[in-house]
Amino acid sequence: MVSVAYKNRTRDEIIAAVRESIRKKREWQEQADEEHKRIREERKRL
Repeated sequence: MVSVAYKNRTRDEIIAAVRESIRKKREWQEQADEEHKRIREERKRL
């Protein structure tokens, strides 16, 4: 599967794709952390 994803791509394109994937994962994680923090604060108020 991995070889198919990298087929016909240059080394720089692969590196850029991996970096973009990592950036998106971090962004998603930050959003999830914010959501959990908001939920915890709402529960404290109750």
